[in-house]
Amino acid sequence: MNKKISKFVSCVLAVTLFMSLLTVTAFAAESNYDLNGDGKVSVSDVTALQLRLSGNRSNWTDAYEKRADINGDGKININDVTALQNILMNASSGGTSSGASAANSFLIKLPSNKIDSSYQGRTYKLSDKERAYIEKIVMGEFGTSYAGSVFIAQCIRDALVYGYCKNPMDLRKSSANGGMGYDGYRENVNANAKNAVSYVFDNGGNAVQHRILVMCTDEYYNAYPNNWHSTQNYITKYENVLFFDYWN
Repeated sequence: MNKKISKFVSCVLAVTLFMSLLTVTAFAAESNYDLNGDGKVSVSDVTALQLRLSGNRSNWTDAYEKRADINGDGKININDVTALQNILMNASSGGTSSGASAANSFLIKLPSNKIDSSYQGRTYKLSDKERAYIEKIVMGEFGTSYAGSVFIAQCIRDALVYGYCKNPMDLRKSSANGGMGYDGYRENVNANAKNAVSYVFDNGGNAVQHRILVMCTDEYYNAYPNNWHSTQNYITKYENVLFFDYWN
């Protein structure tokens, strides 16, 4: 073989081997952060970690537990959620992961007859004041649970996106006065509420694949059989709370 050709072939083989090593390394790095077993790293892994921190281990394995210490401090806590979010943000600006959009990410799978296949989550930009206000509402309504907090955050986001409430600061007002009538409100906000608002508003994440706008407890619903909620489009129940969409 001609020496020039032989040298060229050797260079090509070296480059090919180097690129293969990069691919393997990138895949290995992504595998280290795959916390839901879907073979990729995305905001869904952030959600899986948040659910684990809130006490929901239904789909959690020993392998995920070993990977969950994202920042390597020997503990698994909210700092690992932040670290994983930062990894995703860096990846979305030129890394190997799939970015941080959660528009097609749903925490709870609905029955097939309740799924709205056309529904897709959307992001919604909040000012610092609006974010703090919504976090306090979410905390007051369902802050005891991360998934419950996501349900409330989706209700609020959907009301804003679809124009049922024009101003986030009006959410606690009655519907007659441009709000959604939220009663729950707590000054001290926990990680469940903060992470849920970030997941829903910043990343477009969702509790379920259907628009949800209002809710009530099942105790209230059963105590008043002809209540207003009974005239709305029932979507699902989470813990003791029923969630509804409007018919129009």
